[in-house]
Amino acid sequence: MHESPPGSPAPPPRRRSAPPWHPETWAGFVVRLTRTEVTGGLVLLASVAAALVWANLAPGSYTAFWSHTVGRADHAPELTAVVNRGLMTVFFLAVGLEIGRERTVGSLAENRNAVLPVAAALGGMVGAALVYLIVAVALGGDPSVLRGWGVPMATDVAFTLGALALAGSRVPTGLRVFVLALAVADDVASVVVLAFVSSTRVSVPSLLAAVAALAGVAVMRRWVRRAWWPYLAAVALVWWLFSRGGVEPTLAGAFVGLLVPGGGRERSPSTVLETAASPLSSYVILPLFALANAGVMLNGQIWSSSSGRSVLLAVVVARTAGKMIGISAAVVVVIRLGGARLPAGVNGRHMVGAAVLCGMGFTVPLLFAATEFAGAPVLFAGAQAGLLIGTAVTFVVGLAIIVARGGRSPDANGPTAAQGPGMG
Repeated sequence: MHESPPGSPAPPPRRRSAPPWHPETWAGFVVRLTRTEVTGGLVLLASVAAALVWANLAPGSYTAFWSHTVGRADHAPELTAVVNRGLMTVFFLAVGLEIGRERTVGSLAENRNAVLPVAAALGGMVGAALVYLIVAVALGGDPSVLRGWGVPMATDVAFTLGALALAGSRVPTGLRVFVLALAVADDVASVVVLAFVSSTRVSVPSLLAAVAALAGVAVMRRWVRRAWWPYLAAVALVWWLFSRGGVEPTLAGAFVGLLVPGGGRERSPSTVLETAASPLSSYVILPLFALANAGVMLNGQIWSSSSGRSVLLAVVVARTAGKMIGISAAVVVVIRLGGARLPAGVNGRHMVGAAVLCGMGFTVPLLFAATEFAGAPVLFAGAQAGLLIGTAVTFVVGLAIIVARGGRSPDANGPTAAQGPGMG
């Protein structure tokens, strides 16, 4: 038996693994499970299914529960508003922190790596909006229906990366990185568009104060590089100013999150906040949001209303065809112009499949729908049903394209880019 030389430090004792029935084993399993995108996507999918079952089996109970007011004040908000305009700030904070990290140390750190996914994200958004408008005009051009052009634009990170994870070794690492970067760029552009379209009664003084507060955060990040709570306080301040200014207040999380310093540094404000916000967003906030907003009554007035059917059909076509056409066209143009190349191990079939999968999602699209179709429940229900159908179709078709004739990807088990939170 080999012995250590005299005077050398004793080797550390070998850690014995706990038996399968031990609580430590289960705790480790749960931690590993919650770090995967597929888990976040499955939790979100389960919440959507629960909302559908609840709304269709007990519509009165579903409506009464989510319309229940929180508090006893005259203007107490409904529970749906608490989720949509309050808790969703955590989701957007996670998005902003992810964007900041990817821009600092992730897939968007080098400008040349960001060209293709950013162009694809913009192409997908434009393609979805144009196809929606074309279908809506062809179905009669109702002005109330045309207002929903922004509904099909955004990509849902949790569903798209979750679907890619289900494909396993057939998905090249480069495709995962591309889709993550595309979703990040999509989130940035969607947040900006939503900020403009959500503005109803604009209060210029409040908006100027919000801009000043964000400028203050940009200055503060140079000096406050360890404490995280000042940035959380800044989110609350900007949320209040946005709310008074007529802009969707939850976007305060994204704008402040972009400015939090740290990137990938350990114990930086960005790392600490993202460590807390990401799982809270994926496993609490987004499931609550889906439960509160995905309860479309399939036997309701959608099918008997021409405007409801128009919204439904326009959203489905825009999500299934518009996103794919826009992303694919943008990729082809950028590559032909020499601005970028396909990621390593990725071919045209992979790219088309990923472009189709980018039509999945609810989170930001439902926020658009709630904003543009406020006071029009039939139109909102049509958007809900269209997003549900579009997500189901793009999931099946996109995954089939990616795995068709594809063996194991040579780099499928290689290192991936920094993983972001499971967000909508």
